Amino acid sequence: MIIRDFKPTDLDEVIRIEYESFSEPYPIDIIMRLYEAGAGFLVAEISSNIVGYIIFWIKDGIGHIIVIAIDSNFRGMQIGTLLLQRAIEIFYVNDICDVKLEVKKSNIRAIHFYQQNGFRQIAEEDKYYSDGETAIIMLHKYEKKNT
Repeated sequence: MIIRDFKPTDLDEVIRIEYESFSEPYPIDIIMRLYEAGAGFLVAEISSNIVGYIIFWIKDGIGHIIVIAIDSNFRGMQIGTLLLQRAIEIFYVNDICDVKLEVKKSNIRAIHFYQQNGFRQIAEEDKYYSDGETAIIMLHKYEKKNT
């Protein structure tokens, strides 16, 4: 498996995984606008097939995980962990010590995944999602590197 930067030719496979993974997937135009705006966008590739991706960015000195998704046939193989670790490495290189994300309160599997990867719940936001569901706000905080 390799983790590499997203290319526009990966879009069809990313969209397939997005729609397979979420009841409220990001529309294609939003995903492309994030890419065109310079968001971090990594894909995991096995045998020339995209099996997962992560989109993230830095705003106001804070890293933000926008979305991470793994093809259902490849879940449980640590691909999500590797993508998340690579994004956190990019934040670290850019001296970003706080990384935030939002996750649906009902998505227990994702909450557990993020907790296993060093995130902790810091807040809840009622009616955050378009379906009215509450978001769990999570934070990963680590020490600044000494320069």
